[in-house]
Amino acid sequence: MSKEKDIETTTAFYGQLFNSSKYVIAVVLIASAMQVYLVPKLEVASAEIILICLTITKIGFIIALAFNQLMKIIGQSHILIHVLTLFGYLIALIVISFSVDYGALYLIEPSHFKYGGNPANTLSFFDMFYFSLITFSSVGYGDIVPISIIAKTLVILEVTVRFFVLVFGIANVNRIKVNK
Repeated sequence: MSKEKDIETTTAFYGQLFNSSKYVIAVVLIASAMQVYLVPKLEVASAEIILICLTITKIGFIIALAFNQLMKIIGQSHILIHVLTLFGYLIALIVISFSVDYGALYLIEPSHFKYGGNPANTLSFFDMFYFSLITFSSVGYGDIVPISIIAKTLVILEVTVRFFVLVFGIANVNRIKVNK
């Protein structure tokens, strides 16, 4: 099998995907650890700026991974299951990454969110994961509401990332073949 066609097999595809994403995972983990453990100890204004900068850094790496991997799949394998796997992986990465972002913002100042009609004071990581997943899916039940500019900015960033990743994938779907 030639090197160019290596990702046509499922095993080679997964190996290539996870090998290509190791730096993205490292950046997401390091930035997330900084957001949760270091940023909340800073002055609120500084913490919010650093949080947004770390979030934008993670977004850059995630979008680069999405575009690079999709181009490899389209250029080499054209297999639908590879595209679906990539998008499932990206969605999980985006939702978990933004869950940490929302959680870190909550740790900085709980009043950034309103929860069940009251100012948030009992949100957990699961609540932030739920909020991120609902935001990503654009359902927006309204039980957790961002009320500060910085919280709304994070929501806008998540929706923007979702838009670019999914629209880019849908725009290239005509190049994918379905194995029968």
